[in-house]
Amino acid sequence: MPQTLSYRVETHRLAAPFRISGYVFEASDVVVVELDDGRNRGRGEAAGVYYLGDEAPQIVEALEQNRAAIEACGSREEVRQILPPGGARNAVDCSMWELEALRSGIPAHRLAGIDAPRPLVTTFTLGADEPSKMAEGARNYASAKAIKIKLTGSFELDIERVRAIREARPDVWLGSTPTRVSTARCCRHWCRRWPGRMFL
Repeated sequence: MPQTLSYRVETHRLAAPFRISGYVFEASDVVVVELDDGRNRGRGEAAGVYYLGDEAPQIVEALEQNRAAIEACGSREEVRQILPPGGARNAVDCSMWELEALRSGIPAHRLAGIDAPRPLVTTFTLGADEPSKMAEGARNYASAKAIKIKLTGSFELDIERVRAIREARPDVWLGSTPTRVSTARCCRHWCRRWPGRMFL
């Protein structure tokens, strides 16, 4: 069944700048996609990944370039043939999931072969900042069971950041992912300091 494609770009201002190694985010642009067949409307969204060159302008360009094929698309499987991996495909795929669920009267989780939704642990992320501010941020995530921390590769400062966060929240799982500025020295220090409590 054909459907009409529409989309809009929403800019969400962050409450505070979000810093990672070599980059600062002050807002997030999200492309919201809707597919409407006249009776049902499926929705999806994507923010893209900046370091892959897949942000709102590129997502919108991919949607426009493939508008006719998307509007004639009959299934989620076809979406994978129309769009390459990325934000545009994600947003359209999500829209197709909702559209299929509405058309069939079967919840999306059942279409996906999942018996029932269940709660999962959400990992909250702290951007790189002064140790005291990161500790405050960790305390403000009062309900968090897991916190991922962004670091910059400045050894002494990163150690102070991790120490301050751990002292503020001794109860949570802490994690960090290696980046282009991570060093083996930092990783060895963290793993010795908190064995079993850090994931790198």
